[in-house]
Amino acid sequence: MVTSVDEQGEPHSMTANSFTSVCLDPPTVLLCLAHGTHTYGYVERSGKFGINILSEEQEDLGAYFAKRPEDRTGDMIYGYTMAEGDVPLLDGSMVFFSCTVVGSHVYGDHTVYMGEVKEVRQNEDGEPLMFYRSRWYHPARQ
Repeated sequence: MVTSVDEQGEPHSMTANSFTSVCLDPPTVLLCLAHGTHTYGYVERSGKFGINILSEEQEDLGAYFAKRPEDRTGDMIYGYTMAEGDVPLLDGSMVFFSCTVVGSHVYGDHTVYMGEVKEVRQNEDGEPLMFYRSRWYHPARQ
């Protein structure tokens, strides 16, 4: 899950297909965002984003935030905590990375962002959730 803030400083979330570790020193991750998403505009404007690894109990949130904001229906219960640099952490996430954009490259209809990790938080409760072969995957149950 990618988190960012909108123009009013309110948290915004989007389920992403993936992110990639780039290097350990300095700790850096890579994230690709489509130009047609709200998240792209928010990250481009703010220069920061959060990566949230969901727990298996958060599958409904993963599906909810995979939809465009205008298509999200139902009463999802979730909350945020603001981390370093005013980057939203989705409460209950297994692992969270607060990142500052240190480089970007436009390729087609996406921008590839390099984010230097400024803060890491880890929640010891629960098991991780993954999306694999077009379905949610619970590695702890397999």
